[in-house]
Amino acid sequence: MSGTLVAVGILQTLIYLVFIRSIDLYEREPLRYVIPVFIWGFSVAVVLSLAFNALFAFTLTSIAGAGVADFLTVVVGAPVIEESSKGFALLIVFAISYAFARRRGAIEFSGVMDGIVYGSAVGFGFSIAEDIFYYAQFGSETFVVRRIFGGFAHAAFTSLIGIGIGLIPWVRSVFLKVALPILGLLGAMLLHAVFNLTATLFGVLAYAVLFLIVLAYIVLIIVWLSVERRAIREELRDEVASGLISAEEYRVLPTYFKRKARYIGHISSGHLSTWLTERKAHNAAVDLALAKRISRDRRTDSQTQRINALRSRIASSKTHAPR
Repeated sequence: MSGTLVAVGILQTLIYLVFIRSIDLYEREPLRYVIPVFIWGFSVAVVLSLAFNALFAFTLTSIAGAGVADFLTVVVGAPVIEESSKGFALLIVFAISYAFARRRGAIEFSGVMDGIVYGSAVGFGFSIAEDIFYYAQFGSETFVVRRIFGGFAHAAFTSLIGIGIGLIPWVRSVFLKVALPILGLLGAMLLHAVFNLTATLFGVLAYAVLFLIVLAYIVLIIVWLSVERRAIREELRDEVASGLISAEEYRVLPTYFKRKARYIGHISSGHLSTWLTERKAHNAAVDLALAKRISRDRRTDSQTQRINALRSRIASSKTHAPR
């Protein structure tokens, strides 16, 4: 097995991870959560999946024979086992981020885009580990084909789980808070099963199915980013009136490229401290807008505390800003 080829595959995976995280334009996820999720996919999820897939296949072989067992393991067992093992990491991250939300104000795992980022992170980790395993079994050609055409497969499947979990703070109904993650998990299993079934029966046609899935995600990402942009514009309007956010900041905050142009101007003129302070305040302002949108209809005490904590962070950053 070529170490160079594996290294290229790992580099490709990391580029995919950086890319997915970078298109979360308004509320980029912290690496302290993204990296452990990726590592879970690369290690824990793979070990659990190998063990339970082997147990599933062994049990079916003793009942229905090797051929039937292999088919059902690929089409039924693997989707259920692998999506469950990856999805567990997302539940852990959500629980941890929610526990810290009261102190920091912002919920780091909230919304469709966050779900896609974390789902992709664990999926990318799982995918490269699985492809290395296939390389050892079937050779470099299989590895290259899977890397080129299937690198986003596990990320696409598990992103549905992430979306279901990410929507928990956005819904009021307790039923929906429970149902959405379950639906996300079932959807991930179904997508995974359809992909594996297509690959088993029709070979490379499965990558055409994957291409359509990725196109659907692109549309979903565009729609969700527009939702976040509208929330920033609407929810920060009264913060301008209160004096917490300036009119100039309000002008650039809803538009990613205006914010970046402003930061580049600070950096190019040598005002690094201004850039760092302003970026920190703007990130808190975006978190504030989304926190207010989530709690718009009915605000609980904990949500009020989060909003006040974010306002305090913004005010504090402005107080300590370089003059």
